[in-house]
Amino acid sequence: DFMHNKVRYRGVGGTTKTQALRALDKMRGEVFSGNFEIKSKVSNPKFEAFAETYLQRRQYLRSSERDGHSVKNLLKFFRGKVLLAIQASNIEDYIAQRRTDGVSNATINRELAALKRMYTLAIKWGDANKNPVKDIEFLEEPPGRSRFLSREEAQWLIECSTEHLKPVVITALNTGMRLGEVIGLKWEQVFIDNVIDPYLELEQTKNNKKRFVPLNNDLVELLKGIRSKSTGSQQVFLNHRGNAIKSIRTAFQTALQKAGILDFRFHDLRHTFASHFVMNGGDMLTLKEILGHSSLKMVERYAHLAAAHKRRQVNNLNGMFSNCHPIATSAKLAKVSRTVNT
Repeated sequence: DFMHNKVRYRGVGGTTKTQALRALDKMRGEVFSGNFEIKSKVSNPKFEAFAETYLQRRQYLRSSERDGHSVKNLLKFFRGKVLLAIQASNIEDYIAQRRTDGVSNATINRELAALKRMYTLAIKWGDANKNPVKDIEFLEEPPGRSRFLSREEAQWLIECSTEHLKPVVITALNTGMRLGEVIGLKWEQVFIDNVIDPYLELEQTKNNKKRFVPLNNDLVELLKGIRSKSTGSQQVFLNHRGNAIKSIRTAFQTALQKAGILDFRFHDLRHTFASHFVMNGGDMLTLKEILGHSSLKMVERYAHLAAAHKRRQVNNLNGMFSNCHPIATSAKLAKVSRTVNT
């Protein structure tokens, strides 16, 4: 029981005088630093109660399914604790437990990201006043998969695809678009007439940000050909019945088998586009924008492929400075000198 700035503070601090004095010192410190008032204003619910609210308010987002899996695992460890009781040390214990269970670093990081997002929103909604995940270092992850097809393999895959799968594969190879973005494409998103630089406008993207995908001449001709045979459907790509494509799993697997291509997924067509884009001189910043990544870090996996392009650029200098080559003889240098002087 004490006074500060004409305000009286009271509390219960244990069953002994020593415990009460410790509680008094702690409360005084919080009051003097301004943290006591902040703590008293947050509702500080139990983790499971807040998790339910969190998932309910975010159920309409594209990431809701991934969030659900992460929260389910977090609940097993943090159930029964109030939000303010969870400290960085508790989260480190969670990481250790998940690693003992054999869970990959990537999965643990996704769960930590979900927990960090939960606390960010808890602070915004008045349920917490600090985010303990900010003090946690995320685990190192192995570089992302970058399996891609050679030019010959890509051509063989196209030839082995059905007539309705071919344009889907060709579009993915020439744009780096995700499967859902390709088969969900509508004509209202296609801009190939009366524009200097044809493009696609994507709105339903992974990060919910509008993206503009440039089109090369090959793809413009492909889309014009499809449109000329269109029966009035809003969808660009249709199946053999003339309906919107829902899945290409069976057709794609069959094409891979015919082409003799192993260990390959449709998403690897995105890697194929990115890899050949870089190997043919494309820059990382442009690639990031085309693929719709939020940072350059996501395209760093392709950086080593630029070596071949750099080599070709350096080879353009062949012969330009040959007279000054380190192994040139003094006689050659003297001849060059006389020629310049004359």
